[in-house]
Amino acid sequence: MKLGRFLIRTLGPLIRVCMRVQVVGKENIPTTPGDPPLVLCSNHISNWDPVLLVVAQPRHIYFMAKSELFGNRLFAWLLGKQFGAFPVKRGTGDTGAIDTAKQLVSEGKLMGIFPEGTRSKDGKLLRAKSGASLIVAQTGAHVLPVAIVAKGQKVRPFKPTTLIVGKPLSPAELHVDDPAAPDLRFATRKIMGTIAAMMEEYQ
Repeated sequence: MKLGRFLIRTLGPLIRVCMRVQVVGKENIPTTPGDPPLVLCSNHISNWDPVLLVVAQPRHIYFMAKSELFGNRLFAWLLGKQFGAFPVKRGTGDTGAIDTAKQLVSEGKLMGIFPEGTRSKDGKLLRAKSGASLIVAQTGAHVLPVAIVAKGQKVRPFKPTTLIVGKPLSPAELHVDDPAAPDLRFATRKIMGTIAAMMEEYQ
């Protein structure tokens, strides 16, 4: 991943300037060794979202990405080997992708997930899937909620985009602290409700 990290370091400042990225609540991102494992959950309004999330904060993020993106060998090498992304087959209950995500979280890496599963064309929150909640329930991770807000919910170069980082949500707050009976539906609603509240506050 040396090339990927090099590109993030060198191009990150330029991207932040060109995309006019502002981060609110960066202090809510745990960076101390020994902090609980973490899953970042964000709304998804543009193809720029993963890039903005990576360059706007200090930790590297490992993303699930739709399997279609890995059809090209060169692109698959760049996404997977250099940026740590891995494919997920949408709409199939891809247990392999879930297992990979759990492994990354258990290793202390920051896992990034868009619970909606796809990009919202009008910027409004879509109905979320329960994959993020399942990973949290099975790893004991906390959720770092992030809201991406732009004018008209359209991310464009030289137009302001704000990333609002909320305080981490614990498994207990999400009602998934009992491995025998996690309430995935409640957890998913809580995650998306938190993101929605942050979006409303800054729009």
